[in-house]
Amino acid sequence: MACGRRAEVLAAALAAWLLGAGCADKARRPAPAAQPTPPVAGDSNKSPQTKDRDVVAQRKSASEAPGVVVTRRVLPNGLTVVMEESHQAKVVAFQVWVKVGSADETEEEAGLAHVHEHMLFKGTQKRGVGEIAQAVEAAGGDINAWTSFDQTVYHVVMASRFFDQGLDVLADAVQHSSFDPEELTKELEVVIEEVKRSRDMPGRVISELTFDLAYQKHTYRRPVIGYEATVRSFTRDKILAFYKKHYRPDRMVLVVTGDFETQAALAQIDKVFGGFSGQAGALPQRPLEPTQQGMRVKVEADNIQETHLSLAWHIPDMLHPDIYALDVMSILLGHGDSSRLSRGVKHGRRVVNDVYAYAYTPKDPGLLMSGASLNHQDLQAALKAILVETYRLRDSLATTAEIEKAKNIIESDSIYQKETVQGVARKLGFYEAVAGHVEFEARYLEGIRKVSAQDIRRVAQAYLKDESLTLVALLPQSAPKVTEADLRKTVEEAAQELKGIRTRSPLVVGELGVHRGQLPNGVT
Repeated sequence: MACGRRAEVLAAALAAWLLGAGCADKARRPAPAAQPTPPVAGDSNKSPQTKDRDVVAQRKSASEAPGVVVTRRVLPNGLTVVMEESHQAKVVAFQVWVKVGSADETEEEAGLAHVHEHMLFKGTQKRGVGEIAQAVEAAGGDINAWTSFDQTVYHVVMASRFFDQGLDVLADAVQHSSFDPEELTKELEVVIEEVKRSRDMPGRVISELTFDLAYQKHTYRRPVIGYEATVRSFTRDKILAFYKKHYRPDRMVLVVTGDFETQAALAQIDKVFGGFSGQAGALPQRPLEPTQQGMRVKVEADNIQETHLSLAWHIPDMLHPDIYALDVMSILLGHGDSSRLSRGVKHGRRVVNDVYAYAYTPKDPGLLMSGASLNHQDLQAALKAILVETYRLRDSLATTAEIEKAKNIIESDSIYQKETVQGVARKLGFYEAVAGHVEFEARYLEGIRKVSAQDIRRVAQAYLKDESLTLVALLPQSAPKVTEADLRKTVEEAAQELKGIRTRSPLVVGELGVHRGQLPNGVT
């Protein structure tokens, strides 16, 4: 299925590589993740309790325009409904967020959530094969889905005059999917081809290598799309068992945004979802990832033209109070041409063709990611330059100008996603299903505004350490051999260069973000 992800801090393509199949939605900076998706200082991982489950609770978000009201209701069957009524355009978006993703699969089930994404619109008891898409497209609408580590999402966008039809189609699909045997056989082959095609995408290959190396125990180490062997092992009975266990109303969030009247819409929702019953089965316990005790390095060769480099440091989950400073730090480090990595490594030292950094913070502890594509002869120079530029954050305070720029980027991304009804739905769905409550964004943006230069240096010192570093290089097969030992030596050289900068000449940072210092060889 095509990915419905937003465009976020770096590149949506990167998030798609990371997550393998669909998109992870990281709606706090709506934009990867996909994955791209915010933290609340002092909050636990528990979702806020709903006191009156059968009562409509309304609030006006501090982050929304005046007059915009979000309605949240939990139906008696456990289905959570989140709605935002807006009449700016005659369009409505429906999304069903299922709170189960690839990280909730067993080893034998790897890729099963993604297969459900492919199959749910393939027919029901009421609508035959092809009739779901036909019903939506005949009304000028669009229907699609995506899968991530932490959730699977199904969505419909169409003209608001077809509200009842769009809601009915989506409700029918998530409640009554038939998993037609012939369609399932064909779709499994489609997924297997998707797995094979992923091997031809260097960005996806190096991302999967990085996650597999960075996570030794946690299920984030597996690609969302699964593996060819596991997908081939899926039977209809196995797929139905997963569906009946997890696709229950108490594990779902229905999001409706756009042009509708709230009370009439609630009545229609009660009509099409009121008979939905059953309690979801327990999710498998996700293994805790042990603290990384030493740098991990991997070098692989492939039939590619450019060399690709990936660096990752372990960071906390999305609700940890350090995430505010980590997000701001990742923006000033690697977002756009004015970022530190772009200025210092790409345009300054000219040793990469492209360079990036971003904080990937899902439901469980994530990664601060950095990487580059480059000409092979520049590999070790590029690695050293990226490390020096990144680790400088531990030694010197970021300027007021670059911090404010990063904060403005984060807040602007949040605003831009509200330009479409599906963007608003994606944000609200993520907040409720993954972050714990629809009020998450206001608290997240408040935390972002409070980030100081001292906060950024503190988190850099806490998380940007060699012993927490995972380093992967993907080389052209025709390139001269580079070993893991070579890369470890380069990391040591970067440390020596940083030590020389600190001891020979204090690093002076101007208000425009320009660093001035002296290298160990005397070069300014």
